[in-house]
Order: sequence, then structure tokens, then C-alpha cells
Amino acid sequence: MTIIKVKKYLFIGVKEDIDAFFMRAQEKGFVEFLSTKVRRALDYPENVQKLMTALAVLRKQPALKMAELTKDLDAQKLAHSVVENAQWIERLEEEKRLLAAEISRIEPLGDFSFEEIREIERDTGRLVQFFCVKKAKLKTLELDEVMIPIGSEYDMEYFMTISHQVESFRGMIEMHFEKSLSQLENELEIANLKMEQCTKELKEDAAYIDFLKEHLTHALNHYHLVRASDDVTTHINDHLFAIEGWIPENRLHGLFPLLEGLGIHAEEVAIEEGEKIPTYMENKSYAKVGEDLVHIFDTPATGDKDPSSWVFWGFAVFFAMIISDAGYGAIFLALALFLRMKFRHLKSTAKRFLRLFTVLSIFCIGWGILTGSYFGLELSPMSPLSKISAINYMAEKKADYHIAKRDETWKETVQKFPDLEYIYGGTEFLQAAKVKKDGFTKYIVLDEFKDSIFMEISLLVGVLHISLSLFRHSRRHWAGLGWIFASVGGYMFFPKILSATSIIHFMGIIPKADGYEVGQQLFWGGIALALILAFIQNKWAGLIELSKPIELFADILSYLRLYALGLAAMILAGTFNDMGMRLGFAAGFFVILIGHTINIAVGIMGGTIHGLRLNFIEWYHHSFEGGGRLFNPLKLLKPK
Repeated sequence: MTIIKVKKYLFIGVKEDIDAFFMRAQEKGFVEFLSTKVRRALDYPENVQKLMTALAVLRKQPALKMAELTKDLDAQKLAHSVVENAQWIERLEEEKRLLAAEISRIEPLGDFSFEEIREIERDTGRLVQFFCVKKAKLKTLELDEVMIPIGSEYDMEYFMTISHQVESFRGMIEMHFEKSLSQLENELEIANLKMEQCTKELKEDAAYIDFLKEHLTHALNHYHLVRASDDVTTHINDHLFAIEGWIPENRLHGLFPLLEGLGIHAEEVAIEEGEKIPTYMENKSYAKVGEDLVHIFDTPATGDKDPSSWVFWGFAVFFAMIISDAGYGAIFLALALFLRMKFRHLKSTAKRFLRLFTVLSIFCIGWGILTGSYFGLELSPMSPLSKISAINYMAEKKADYHIAKRDETWKETVQKFPDLEYIYGGTEFLQAAKVKKDGFTKYIVLDEFKDSIFMEISLLVGVLHISLSLFRHSRRHWAGLGWIFASVGGYMFFPKILSATSIIHFMGIIPKADGYEVGQQLFWGGIALALILAFIQNKWAGLIELSKPIELFADILSYLRLYALGLAAMILAGTFNDMGMRLGFAAGFFVILIGHTINIAVGIMGGTIHGLRLNFIEWYHHSFEGGGRLFNPLKLLKPK
């Protein structure tokens, strides 16, 4: 879970050892050599490109068991054959399209011989012509007596003329063609046969895909080796060579064994100002999955702290809050376990994706249980599932608080439900505040309390997430410590401005009056501390921190999307359930099934996009520089 520093080394040695040196470096795979030449990103030689293209074509074919190899099988010839067949298929598809269009155009005229037409023209001294016109337009035309109707197809009418001269008629389209219907159909059949043959050969060649992969790996290794060795500079009558390279600090112990027995010396050299230093990241387990997510957006700079684990766990929490349903999470987990069993031998990225999917499923189940959300079902406050819901418990504590205080919230609720005035228990209070509509029971006050708690939790998550970001960056940005106090203070103080009761109040963490006072002191004290620390660190340039409160306020409010998207998902699930219940078992089953499928699909898209966005935009904004370049050493590739 770290970004490891890299050092710059200069290698100087005798030219006789240059090949052995680069071959060893490629086997060890921890040196990125600096190129002095400007190259295009993809300047692979023709043989490598052909192998790549052939593999791309064969991957689209049905998987076959690896065929037995023969000694005379040539990888380049096989790749050429695959590429040629693929190109032939493309040309034949276009040819078939044109032939089918031409057949469709002249088919209404019937099949006839061009030789017979020419013979009639020679014997009679007349010209044979063909015309067509749309049926709707034909009604507005006055047909000439020489027009002979020969057929009708779709919305077109077809005619022919046999005249002494070339005819033309207003509104009519003359038809020209060079081949008869039978000739075109014969050519189409030949094209189909050729295409079948090419397709058959491609399917057979798919059995050699591993063989081509192995040759591509060898070709790429050779290409990278030659490319790296071409970057050397020679001195002293071409007897010595020199080249620079990057080496991670934790791999320096392998440097001198790499040079053992070779007439080559390595010396650390200074990194030039403005030089682009590569970023070397080493992560394992879940942090490695987080690293995959990090690279979706940007590569950390060498001065950044590795955000991989933070992004992974943050994304899992945000995704779960947006899905907000334990039932959906159970479906995800069942699918994840099925895929893990079916594809047990997956490696690398695919295996890490399944690990991510499994963790997201578990978090969805966990958050769904905490919120008491199961496929959008309306649960009674006395339901066993409600009893294990943390938000439901907090709603009961909130009801107890307002009943005890007899405050404005209690008065407004009692005004709507007068029977609640003499209820003194939060659970009974929430259970009694209900309405029945269309046969469904709605717990109005419970839903309102749960919504407000969910919204506050979203803001609290934002405060904590942004504060962690500021803390991680505090060594380079001292003012961040002050902004942490200001953010926490703002969370505690702003309920006074909104005349609201916070979780910290009704859960008994801190009394309301004390919370307002402490929050106000932390808020203004945090701003003052941030400005003082900024001035100490950056002198007058630290005054730019005066704009920071606006940034923090906007970033923290962005976390309300967790509440908005989660609430929308729960409302949609409940709506589909209500619609299905009204329609009866048969139709209702399909409405509920389709509705939940749509809700799951939308939830996955929203959870992925916004779950990552809160990491990459709001969180990165305070602790991430980015713009790095991944460490790319010379190494031996292995076929997967």
C-alpha cells in the first residue's frame, strides 16, 4: 500500500557485454531504461502487428481445444492466413450486401437472358428499355401506350418498352443493369461458399490461439529488448556504451547481482529538474484491487501517497449507500459466488474484479440491513428486520428525544396525528403515526425520520471522508489541520442555523446547546488556525486559503448524492412493489421482476459512477496531485 521511490542510475560498460546485460535486465524486470529517441507509442514491427491482429480476430471465434502442433507450423504464415481470411470475409460481406441489393432491385423484372434481349433488338431494329415508378406517383401520371406493365413489388410498378428510339418519360426512372438475375444469384451463391470456407478456416485456426500467443510474447520480448538496447550511446571508438535507467529503491539489492561477471559499472546520478519521474506502486490483496480503480482516473505522482486502499474501501461504502438494499446485495453476492466457482482459475485483473464484486455485494447487504431495506418492502416498526436496523433504532431514539423535549417537531407531528399526544414511547409513537391507502400501510413519521437520518449520515460521511483527505495531505498542506476542525465544527454548528436536531443530539452524544457552542468555536477556530498555518508555511501566498471554505462546503454537500440516489432506489423499489400488488399475481409478478431489474441496472450505473466520482473528484481534490507516469521496466512477458 505504498508508492516506492525510484532512483536514477547510469550504466557504463564495454560494448561486448551489452547483449548479456540487456538480456539479464529483461529477465529480472526491475530497470526502466531512459530513451533518448522520440518514438511513437505504437511503432511495432510488421510481424508483431500481424500477430496481434490475428489474435484479435481469433478471440472472436468459438473457443476450441488446443490443437496438436506440427513441426512445420509457421506462426507468421498462420497469422498471415488468419488476417487474410478476415479481410476476405469483410470484402465478401460487402460484396454480398451489394449483390443482395442489386437482386432486390431487378427481381421484379424476372429472369431473362441478355443475349436474347440483344438478339431481339438486332432482329427487330428496336430498343428494349425498363422503367419503374412509385405506385403513389403513378396515379398522377398519364401512361404512354408503348409502356408494357411487367410487374409490381412493394410500392413500385415496373414497365418495359420496345421502341425504335431511346424513350424517356416524365416521372419514370429508367433501370440500367449489366447482369441478369440468374447471374447475380450465382455470384451471391459463390460469395456465400467463399465466406463459409473462410469462416471455417478461421474457426479451425482458433485451435492455435495459444500457439500464436506464445509467439507474440516472444516477438514482443525481442522487440522490447532491441528497442531498449538501441537507446545506448557509445563512446571511445565505439568500445564503451552508456545508458540511464530508473530502479525502485526496494529492488536495489538486485542491481549488483545483475552486473556480476560483466564489464559494466552502475552509478546513481542526480535527477534533473523537470524530469518526469515514473511512479512505482506495489500493492497486494484488496489494495491491488484499489490500484486498478485508481488507474481508471489517473496515475499518482511520485509525491502522492498511494490512495489505492482508501479508494477501494470508500468506493465500497458509497456503492452500498447508493444501492441501499440488502435484497439486491444478496443477488449480487449469489452471482459473485457463482462466478467464483465457475471461473476458479481466473488470474490477474479478472480475479481482482470478482473480488471487488464480492466485497461490494457484502457491503450492500450490510448497509441494507442497517437501513432495513429489503427489495423496497414496507416494514413495520415491530418487524424483526426493523429491530436489527440501525437507522430504525436511531429513528426510535429521535422520537424519544422529541417526545421528551415536546419541541416544535413533536408539536407539528401531533398536529397531524392528534392521537400521538399521549404516547410517551418512541416505538409506539412511530407505529401509531401511520395512514392506510389502497390497502397499504404507510408509517409517515418513521419514513420522515429515517430519511432525515439518512441525509445527515451522508453529510457526516462527507465530513469524515474530506477530513481524512485533508489529514493525509497535512504534511504538505498544514492548513488542512485547521480545515478539519472547521469541517467538524460546521457539522456541529449548522443544525442551529437550520433549527434542526442532529444525530449527536438525540443519540445523547452531546447536548444540543453544548453542541452548538462547541461547533461554533471549532468552526471559527479552525478557520483561524488554517489561515495562521497557511501564512507560516506559504507567507502571503497563504491568503489563498480564504477561498477554501467555499470549496469545502461544496465538496461536502456533494455527498448528498448518496442520500438522493439511495432514497430514489428505495422509492422506485417500493413503487414497483405497489404496482405489482395492484395488478394481481400473474401481471404483477412480471411488473415487479422487470421493475426491480431496471432498478438494479440503474443502481449499478449510479453506484459505479458516483461512487468513484466522490473519490476521484471530491476526495482527490484535497490530497492528490496526480499526473504521474507508471513505472514501465524492461521485462519478460509471459503468455496468459
